[in-house]
Amino acid sequence: MKAIRILLLGSLLLLQTGCWNRVELNDIAIISATGVDWENGKWVLTNQVVIPKAISGQAGGGRTATVNVFSSTGDNFRIAISKASQESSRRLYFSHNQIVIIGQEAARKGIGPLLEAYLRNHDSRETVDVFLSKSTARLMLEQLIPLEQIPGAAIQRMIVNEEINSSSYRQMTIHHVLMDLLGHTKATSIPGLALAGSGESTDRVDTLSQTSTPSKVRLSELGLVYGDKLVGWINDEQSKGVMWLTNHVDKTTVSFACSVGGKGREGSSARILHSSTKFKPLQRGDKWVMKIDIAAQGTLLEYDCGGDLMKPVEVWEVERLVEERIAAIVMNGWEAVRKHKVDVLGFGTQIYKQHPKAWKPLESRWKEEFPRMEVELNVNMKLSSTGMSGKSFKEAQKKPGA
Repeated sequence: MKAIRILLLGSLLLLQTGCWNRVELNDIAIISATGVDWENGKWVLTNQVVIPKAISGQAGGGRTATVNVFSSTGDNFRIAISKASQESSRRLYFSHNQIVIIGQEAARKGIGPLLEAYLRNHDSRETVDVFLSKSTARLMLEQLIPLEQIPGAAIQRMIVNEEINSSSYRQMTIHHVLMDLLGHTKATSIPGLALAGSGESTDRVDTLSQTSTPSKVRLSELGLVYGDKLVGWINDEQSKGVMWLTNHVDKTTVSFACSVGGKGREGSSARILHSSTKFKPLQRGDKWVMKIDIAAQGTLLEYDCGGDLMKPVEVWEVERLVEERIAAIVMNGWEAVRKHKVDVLGFGTQIYKQHPKAWKPLESRWKEEFPRMEVELNVNMKLSSTGMSGKSFKEAQKKPGA
C-alpha cells in the first residue's frame, strides 16, 4: 500500500507541474545521419535532417525531398555543431541518429575526436552504425535511395540485411569500434560505402521517378583501422575471409568450381545456414601459430558438376569442393590483413585469453609479431540437403544412349 501511495503522489505531482523535460517537435531538427570529413585543416560535420512535412506528404504524391543536408566546419566537433545553429531555425536533435559516415581523409586524420565527442555527448547513442567512405561523407549523405524515404535509415537497414543474409560485412556500431580500439590489439575494421554505377549523383527527387537510377549507394570494401587511423582497405572477397576468421558468418552463399584446386568456372553454389569458427593459439619456437577450425552446415543451391548425388560418396566429394573454396576465401582474407599488419582479427585477444602470461611481454611488440604468425586451417562442411534431384539439370536432360 505504501508503494501505491508513492506512485499516486508522483502522478499527481506530474499532473500539477507538467512534463518539465518535454521536447517539442516544432523546436527540433531530427538528425537521421551524420557525416565527418576533414578539409582544409578543419573538421566538416554534415547533418541529414528529416523533413516531417515532406514524409507525411509522400502518400499524396508529394515531389519534395524528405531530408535536407547541410554542413558546418570547426576546429573540433562541438564548435562545428554550434556553428550549425547559425543556419538552422531549430535545435539539432541527435537522439534518433542512426548512422555516422566518416570520409577517407577524416579517417586517415584520426577518428579519436569523433569517439571522444560520442563519449561526452548525452544526446549521442553508442548503437549508431559506423561506415567509412573513400569519397566525402557528405556525398554519401546527399544520395536518395529507392524504396526508402529516409536515406540514413536505408543505409542502416542495408548493413543489417547484409550481415544476416550474406555476411560479407559486419554491422559496426560506435560501441563495437570503441571496444576494439580500447582492446588488446587496438585495431578494428569498418565497412565502406561507395557510389556504384555511373557516378552521377542521385540527389534529386526526379531521378527516383525512373525505373533505374544512374547510381546507387552500396557497401564496398572494408576499412582497416589501427589506433584511431585508417591504414588501408581490403576488397569484398577479402572481407568475406575476415568474417570467417572472426566468427561473424551467419548465413552466406559460397560458389565453387567442379575441379579440385578451384580452377574453372564457379557454376555451383551452396548456402551456408550455420557456421562456427574456433581458435587455438600455439607457440612454436619464436613464432605463434593460430589453429583455426571452421564447421559449416548448409544446403546445395546450384549444381553444375557431374555425378549422382544419390550416392553418399558423390555428396562427400561436393562437400570437399565447398571446404576447399571456403579455405581459399579465408586464406585470401588472412593474407590481405597480414599485409597491412593490422590485427583486426583479434588473434592477439585470443592469445591473451588462452595464454595470459605469454601475452604480457608480447603486447608491446604485437604489431611486429602479428604478421609473422602462421595459420593452420581446417574446414569441415556438411550438406544437410542436396535438393530434389541427384543429378544436375544437364545430366538429367541427357537421354540414355545419347
